[in-house]
Amino acid sequence: MSDNDKIYSSLAQDKRSEEDLPSIVLPDNRAKRWYVIRSRPRQEAVCLEEFTRAGFEGLCPLRMEYRFRRRQEEAVPLFPGYVFCRMSYPDDYHSVRWLRGVLHMVQFGESAPPALDDDVMKFFIESMNGEGVIETGPEFVEGDRVQFLTESMKGMVGTVLRIDSAEKRVHVLMDLLYQATIEVRTYQVKAV
Repeated sequence: MSDNDKIYSSLAQDKRSEEDLPSIVLPDNRAKRWYVIRSRPRQEAVCLEEFTRAGFEGLCPLRMEYRFRRRQEEAVPLFPGYVFCRMSYPDDYHSVRWLRGVLHMVQFGESAPPALDDDVMKFFIESMNGEGVIETGPEFVEGDRVQFLTESMKGMVGTVLRIDSAEKRVHVLMDLLYQATIEVRTYQVKAV
Protein backbone atom coordinates (compact mmCIF):
# COMPACT_ATOMS: atom_id res chain seq x y z
CA MET A 1 0.00 0.00 0.00
CA SER A 2 1.47 3.40 -1.02
CA ASP A 3 1.64 6.45 1.25
CA ASN A 4 -1.22 8.16 -0.64
CA ASP A 5 -3.43 5.09 -0.20
CA LYS A 6 -2.76 5.15 3.56
CA ILE A 7 -3.77 8.83 3.77
CA TYR A 8 -6.97 8.30 1.78
CA SER A 9 -7.95 5.24 3.82
CA SER A 10 -7.42 7.12 7.10
CA LEU A 11 -9.54 10.01 5.81
CA ALA A 12 -12.28 7.60 4.80
CA GLN A 13 -12.34 6.12 8.32
CA ASP A 14 -12.58 9.60 9.90
CA LYS A 15 -15.57 10.67 7.79
CA ARG A 16 -18.43 11.85 9.91
CA SER A 17 -21.88 12.92 8.95
CA GLU A 18 -22.50 16.66 8.62
CA GLU A 19 -24.71 16.59 11.72
CA ASP A 20 -21.75 15.48 13.86
CA LEU A 21 -19.55 18.41 12.79
CA PRO A 22 -19.77 21.61 14.84
CA SER A 23 -21.34 24.49 13.02
CA ILE A 24 -18.92 27.29 12.19
CA VAL A 25 -20.23 30.83 11.93
CA LEU A 26 -18.04 32.95 9.69
CA PRO A 27 -18.13 36.74 10.02
CA ASP A 28 -20.22 38.42 7.37
CA ASN A 29 -17.80 40.63 5.44
CA ARG A 30 -20.73 42.26 3.70
CA ALA A 31 -22.11 43.73 6.97
CA LYS A 32 -21.97 47.51 7.01
CA ARG A 33 -19.63 48.94 9.65
CA TRP A 34 -18.29 52.42 10.41
CA TYR A 35 -14.79 53.27 9.16
CA VAL A 36 -12.60 56.37 9.49
CA ILE A 37 -11.84 58.14 6.21
CA ARG A 38 -9.10 60.75 5.80
CA SER A 39 -10.41 63.61 3.70
CA ARG A 40 -8.50 66.09 1.62
CA PRO A 41 -7.79 69.36 3.49
CA ARG A 42 -11.04 71.17 4.32
CA GLN A 43 -13.06 68.73 2.18
CA GLU A 44 -15.13 67.08 4.94
CA ALA A 45 -18.41 68.49 3.58
CA VAL A 46 -17.51 67.37 0.05
CA CYS A 47 -16.90 63.83 1.35
CA LEU A 48 -20.27 63.75 3.11
CA GLU A 49 -22.03 64.98 -0.02
CA GLU A 50 -20.29 62.34 -2.14
CA PHE A 51 -21.12 59.57 0.38
CA THR A 52 -24.80 60.49 0.17
CA ARG A 53 -24.70 60.66 -3.63
CA ALA A 54 -23.07 57.20 -3.79
CA GLY A 55 -25.58 55.67 -1.34
CA PHE A 56 -23.38 55.50 1.76
CA GLU A 57 -24.04 56.86 5.21
CA GLY A 58 -21.52 59.49 6.35
CA LEU A 59 -20.91 61.44 9.55
CA CYS A 60 -18.75 64.42 10.47
CA PRO A 61 -19.43 65.72 14.01
CA LEU A 62 -18.99 69.48 14.40
CA ARG A 63 -18.14 71.83 17.26
CA MET A 64 -18.53 75.56 17.64
CA GLU A 65 -15.36 77.65 17.47
CA TYR A 66 -14.94 81.40 17.61
CA ARG A 67 -13.19 82.83 14.55
CA PHE A 68 -11.43 86.05 15.56
CA ARG A 69 -10.93 87.34 12.02
CA ARG A 70 -14.63 87.02 11.25
CA ARG A 71 -15.65 87.87 14.84
CA GLN A 72 -18.25 85.13 15.03
CA GLU A 73 -18.69 81.54 16.09
CA GLU A 74 -18.65 78.94 13.33
CA ALA A 75 -19.27 75.20 13.18
CA VAL A 76 -15.99 73.39 12.44
CA PRO A 77 -15.23 69.64 12.29
CA LEU A 78 -14.62 68.02 15.67
CA PHE A 79 -11.89 65.94 13.96
CA PRO A 80 -10.49 68.14 11.18
CA GLY A 81 -9.55 66.11 8.12
CA TYR A 82 -11.52 63.01 9.13
CA VAL A 83 -15.04 61.75 8.40
CA PHE A 84 -16.84 58.50 9.17
CA CYS A 85 -18.41 56.29 6.52
CA ARG A 86 -20.69 53.30 6.99
CA MET A 87 -19.78 50.67 4.42
CA SER A 88 -18.93 47.02 4.00
CA TYR A 89 -15.24 46.32 3.70
CA PRO A 90 -13.73 45.15 1.30
CA ASP A 91 -16.76 45.14 -1.03
CA ASP A 92 -17.30 48.92 -1.01
CA TYR A 93 -13.64 49.90 -0.61
CA HIS A 94 -13.03 51.06 -4.18
CA SER A 95 -16.43 52.76 -4.41
CA VAL A 96 -15.57 54.92 -1.38
CA ARG A 97 -11.85 55.29 -1.98
CA TRP A 98 -12.26 57.07 -5.31
CA LEU A 99 -15.02 59.49 -4.29
CA ARG A 100 -14.27 63.19 -4.61
CA GLY A 101 -12.68 64.60 -1.43
CA VAL A 102 -11.47 61.24 -0.08
CA LEU A 103 -7.74 60.89 0.51
CA HIS A 104 -7.61 57.35 1.95
CA MET A 105 -9.06 55.02 4.56
CA VAL A 106 -7.32 55.08 7.93
CA GLN A 107 -5.48 51.82 8.52
CA PHE A 108 -2.37 50.70 10.35
CA GLY A 109 0.32 49.09 8.21
CA GLU A 110 -0.77 46.47 5.72
CA SER A 111 -3.69 45.25 7.81
CA ALA A 112 -7.33 45.86 6.99
CA PRO A 113 -8.75 49.18 8.23
CA PRO A 114 -10.24 48.79 11.71
CA ALA A 115 -14.00 49.18 12.02
CA LEU A 116 -15.27 51.47 14.75
CA ASP A 117 -17.39 50.12 17.56
CA ASP A 118 -21.10 50.81 17.07
CA ASP A 119 -21.32 52.22 20.63
CA VAL A 120 -18.78 54.93 19.77
CA MET A 121 -20.77 56.00 16.73
CA LYS A 122 -24.00 55.84 18.71
CA PHE A 123 -22.43 58.20 21.28
CA PHE A 124 -21.49 60.70 18.55
CA ILE A 125 -24.93 60.55 16.94
CA GLU A 126 -26.75 60.97 20.27
CA SER A 127 -24.46 63.85 21.33
CA MET A 128 -25.10 65.90 18.19
CA ASN A 129 -27.86 68.48 17.99
CA GLY A 130 -30.02 69.07 14.88
CA GLU A 131 -27.19 70.85 13.03
CA GLY A 132 -24.67 68.07 13.76
CA VAL A 133 -22.87 70.09 16.46
CA ILE A 134 -21.53 68.48 19.64
CA GLU A 135 -21.35 70.92 22.53
CA THR A 136 -17.86 70.95 24.03
CA GLY A 137 -17.03 72.67 27.29
CA PRO A 138 -14.17 75.06 27.99
CA GLU A 139 -10.63 73.70 28.27
CA PHE A 140 -10.23 74.98 31.81
CA VAL A 141 -11.83 74.63 35.25
CA GLU A 142 -12.33 76.93 38.20
CA GLY A 143 -9.01 78.02 39.69
CA ASP A 144 -7.06 77.71 36.41
CA ARG A 145 -4.90 80.55 35.14
CA VAL A 146 -6.11 81.98 31.82
CA GLN A 147 -4.82 84.50 29.31
CA PHE A 148 -7.03 86.92 27.37
CA LEU A 149 -7.15 86.61 23.59
CA THR A 150 -9.22 89.66 22.62
CA GLU A 151 -7.62 92.91 21.46
CA SER A 152 -8.47 95.14 24.42
CA MET A 153 -6.89 92.88 27.07
CA LYS A 154 -4.68 90.63 24.94
CA GLY A 155 -1.92 88.99 26.96
CA MET A 156 -3.31 89.84 30.40
CA VAL A 157 -3.63 86.98 32.86
CA GLY A 158 -6.29 86.11 35.43
CA THR A 159 -7.78 83.29 37.50
CA VAL A 160 -11.08 81.58 36.69
CA LEU A 161 -13.61 82.11 39.51
CA ARG A 162 -16.75 80.63 37.96
CA ILE A 163 -17.85 79.07 34.67
CA ASP A 164 -21.38 79.43 33.28
CA SER A 165 -21.41 76.57 30.77
CA ALA A 166 -24.99 77.20 29.63
CA GLU A 167 -24.25 80.81 28.70
CA LYS A 168 -20.66 80.12 27.60
CA ARG A 169 -19.37 82.74 29.99
CA VAL A 170 -16.53 82.74 32.49
CA HIS A 171 -15.82 85.02 35.46
CA VAL A 172 -12.11 85.91 35.67
CA LEU A 173 -10.30 87.56 38.59
CA MET A 174 -7.76 89.90 37.00
CA ASP A 175 -4.14 90.07 38.19
CA LEU A 176 -3.85 93.84 38.54
CA LEU A 177 -2.89 96.21 41.34
CA TYR A 178 -6.52 96.06 42.37
CA GLN A 179 -8.77 93.03 42.36
CA ALA A 180 -11.29 93.20 39.53
CA THR A 181 -13.64 90.49 38.29
CA ILE A 182 -14.55 90.45 34.62
CA GLU A 183 -17.22 88.35 32.92
CA VAL A 184 -16.23 87.32 29.39
CA ARG A 185 -17.19 84.69 26.81
CA THR A 186 -15.29 81.39 27.02
CA TYR A 187 -13.67 81.90 23.60
CA GLN A 188 -12.03 85.14 24.80
CA VAL A 189 -9.63 83.32 27.14
CA LYS A 190 -7.37 80.27 26.97
CA ALA A 191 -5.66 78.19 29.65
CA VAL A 192 -2.06 79.13 30.37
